[in-house]
Parts: sequence; C-alpha cells; structure tokens
Amino acid sequence: MQILSGPHAGGAVISGGQETVTVGGYKYIVFTSSGTLTVVGSGTVEACSVGGGGGGGASGVSGGGGGGEIDIWTSCALSSDVTVTIGVGGTGGAGSGTGTNGGTTTFGSFTTSLGGGKGGDDSAAGSAGGSGGGSAYGGGAGGSASGSNTFAGGVGAFSGGNYAGAGGGGATAVGGNANPPTGGNGGEGYSLATIDANLTAANFPTTLTGMTVISSGGGGGALKLAGNATRGIGGTGAGNGGENDDTTNVFAATAGTSYGSGGGGGGWSGGSPNNYQAGAGFKGLVIIRVPA
Repeated sequence: MQILSGPHAGGAVISGGQETVTVGGYKYIVFTSSGTLTVVGSGTVEACSVGGGGGGGASGVSGGGGGGEIDIWTSCALSSDVTVTIGVGGTGGAGSGTGTNGGTTTFGSFTTSLGGGKGGDDSAAGSAGGSGGGSAYGGGAGGSASGSNTFAGGVGAFSGGNYAGAGGGGATAVGGNANPPTGGNGGEGYSLATIDANLTAANFPTTLTGMTVISSGGGGGALKLAGNATRGIGGTGAGNGGENDDTTNVFAATAGTSYGSGGGGGGWSGGSPNNYQAGAGFKGLVIIRVPA
C-alpha cells in the first residue's frame, strides 16, 4: 500500500493512486484512474485536477478537441475517504459519427474539472467545454471555454476548393483559426513544471513519462482539392489534424498523448487511408500533495 502522511496534513495518513513520490520537500499521490483516496485521521492536503481532453471532429474537414480544465492546488480539509473520478478522453469522430467531449474529473466535492469540448464535425461549430473545441470549415464559432485555465477554440473556414478546421483551445491559449488550406493549430497547454517544479518525468517515471505539458488543444484538419494543404498541429501533447491534398499527402489525425489534451480533427479523404477518423482526447488526472 502507498502511504502518505506528515505533520502538515494534521497527522492524517492517506493512501491510494497509481504512484507515490517524495521529492523537493513534498509527498505526492497521483491518480490516473478513478479510485479512492483512503484517509485515516484528519488533515489538509492540496489537490490539482485535470479534465479529460476533447475528441476531434470528423465526417469531413473538422476541428481539433479542446483541453480539459485545470484546477491548481485546491486546499482540501479531509476527515474521511475521498472518491476520485478521472474524466475519460473524448472519442474522435469517424465517418458520419461525431466525436465526444472529454469527461469531467472530480476529487470528492472539492474540485470539478470540466472535460474539453469536442471539435466541430463537418461544417459544424466546436463544442463548449473546459477549453472549447475548434470549429469545422464553415462551422462558425469555436467552442466557448468554462472554468480555470481554459480558452476558446478557433474558427474553421473554407474558400473555393480549400477547406480547413480550427484548433482546439488549450490551457494557456486560444485555438488557432483556420487559414485555408491550412488548418488551425491547437492552443498550448500548461507546463507541468510551472504547476510544480517537482512534476517531471524523471521524478514520476510511472505516471508522467514523456510528458512536459498538459491540457493542450488538438489541431484542425485540412483539405486542398488541387495542390498542397497543411494540417493544423496540436499544442504540446495534443493530436495533429488530418490532411488530404489530391491524395499526394494524406495524413490521418492523431490522438492526444498527455493528460487533458485534445485529439486532432479529421481531414477529408479522397484516397487511402480514410482520414475521416479524428484523434481521441487523453484522459484527466488528479495529483495530491502535502509537505513531507
């Protein structure tokens, strides 16, 4: 069992999660899956929670998913066990199906971190969420943002034979607007080391491997019927958009790879592979810390 205790927690002993680390004067418990923080006694801890990233849109040239809301170091007075719910990453749309928003992450009644909005499907607006999803070409407004450390999605566009979806919003920046035949880039997320200098992959080899930034927005898809298109690139750790330009350069959208980050928007497919498929968002996160 992973045990965390200390005088600054009022003598409480807490356990759970997928990784426990003591570093830089703090002890941390990290939850990457839903579960229970077991509390014996009473005391105060701090919690950082992240909603799941939104999925990219599909069924045409579509927008990237938005990043999940980040609630940073909420003070929590504990006297009993706490239920931890990790928001799932949104699914990426495929064919005529639509993507989904990221799931909400909660730490008991102390934090509620909204999932990112899904990217707009073919000629549709982006969805509201933590950070908003980018809209598809011709879809109008990007999804609006709600909560802490969130930004709106960008606006997709089309002109003649050029179609482009917008980027999803990230934790520190709005999603980029499309500029056909170039898809909008996703908004950048929040650096883990900015949240806490101890939060590095070197210190957390099980849960933070390969991650430096969380809650970035996914990139938008792009299409040019004759000539070269350029897909939108996701913020660090988010998915890139799909791309198709007269079957010469065909790229499928990619999924988010860091907590709370959005998936890339699908690009129209006139060839192979069928890159209507959008990228999925990445799940959320909860970190508990207390002075060692």
